[in-house]
Amino acid sequence: MSTTSGRPRGRRPGHDDTRGTIREAAARLFEADGYDAVSLRAIARAADVDPALVHHYFTSKADLYVQAAFGTQWDIDEFVRDILRGPHDQVGRRAAKAFLDRWDTDQNHHQEYLGTVTRSAERGRHAVTELFAREVFAPIAASFGHHNAPYRGQLAASALLGMMVSRHELALPLLASLSLRSLVTPLGATLQHYLVEEW
Repeated sequence: MSTTSGRPRGRRPGHDDTRGTIREAAARLFEADGYDAVSLRAIARAADVDPALVHHYFTSKADLYVQAAFGTQWDIDEFVRDILRGPHDQVGRRAAKAFLDRWDTDQNHHQEYLGTVTRSAERGRHAVTELFAREVFAPIAASFGHHNAPYRGQLAASALLGMMVSRHELALPLLASLSLRSLVTPLGATLQHYLVEEW
């Protein structure tokens, strides 16, 4: 019987970039399987690290996805709280402005990622929609007591991402020619209907 054992998982020796290794493993899994189907334990296995290290470097699955996909940190819980602060009749507008402001801070990178997503495998395309629907929009809808919050979250995600794909990938002339600021009002009205209003 062999007495050798596999290399123990944990913090990697030397100067290996453990955070980067986890991020790369996560990116591969999210592209292959989508957002909802991937667990932090699965990411730890793919990166060959202890699951505790995933929690050490990343606050949540959403945080890890954002860093893997967009190369930036984004506190989604705080983002949702900011959208919910203030008058309820302006939630949709605040959500639209918050997303478009984030897009505008690094437009070239986000546009490049959007192009990659639209050309990727089906589950990879679904991952970003699942992230926004589950982690951002569904909690907003749920805060207003809507029993169909997951459905509303998917509608809102489809509105946001559909507009961005139409503008940046399909390059629909009128949408492509408008400034991001001019899109806040129409997109905000749509998000308000999906997330807040009774129907």
